[in-house]
Amino acid sequence: MCLVFVSVSTKYIDKRKCPEVRAVPHFDLPRMLGDWFVVEYYASAEEALSYSCMKAVFTQDDHVATADGSVEWTPGVTMNFTYRFADDPLGENLLGNITWRVDLNEPAHWTHAEKTYEGIYNTYVLDTEYKTWSLLLHCAEQKEGTRYLSAFVLSRKTSLPKNVMAYLRDKLPRYDIDINYVFPIPHKDCSSKPAKSDYTPILVEVGSKVPKKPGVSYNVAFGH
Repeated sequence: MCLVFVSVSTKYIDKRKCPEVRAVPHFDLPRMLGDWFVVEYYASAEEALSYSCMKAVFTQDDHVATADGSVEWTPGVTMNFTYRFADDPLGENLLGNITWRVDLNEPAHWTHAEKTYEGIYNTYVLDTEYKTWSLLLHCAEQKEGTRYLSAFVLSRKTSLPKNVMAYLRDKLPRYDIDINYVFPIPHKDCSSKPAKSDYTPILVEVGSKVPKKPGVSYNVAFGH
């Protein structure tokens, strides 16, 4: 009798910690600045929500705001973005922004301080072709629970060729991103209403995928 023992090794992934990331080498930050469309995205905390439009504009700064409201004179990069929820019957374009510190010795790794996270909100440029596409990974470790992990596929136009999308998607699983939850953003009819700042929380009821804001009624009868 011959006994065969098969040993199967699996890699343990700590969902509380951010993955080890090697950002793109020899990164040229000024070449990445300007307008981008987010054509696909992943967010570990938003698997129930989808967007119909999302555009980002990157600018370089010589300072960043600190937690106490003062100014720190250090290199930074700011992303101003507009977005619309796919299931929002009002079709509101919303506005947001975030500013990261940039270490010019490692310009493809950006950091941002958040009170809800343990010190650092990290953003990495995983790869870019500057004139056509870029791939960003965001990760932050929270005080309690699992990490927050997200990814943006950026394009200078509203879409990318299928072979380029496949190339970029193949890079994501190594960072523990399930490509089944990487969603497209179609960018159809995105400019019908001006963008506005909105800091109220978005709620999604149990069993529903429709985002709602407190104090706002979404019972709209179209065509009446």
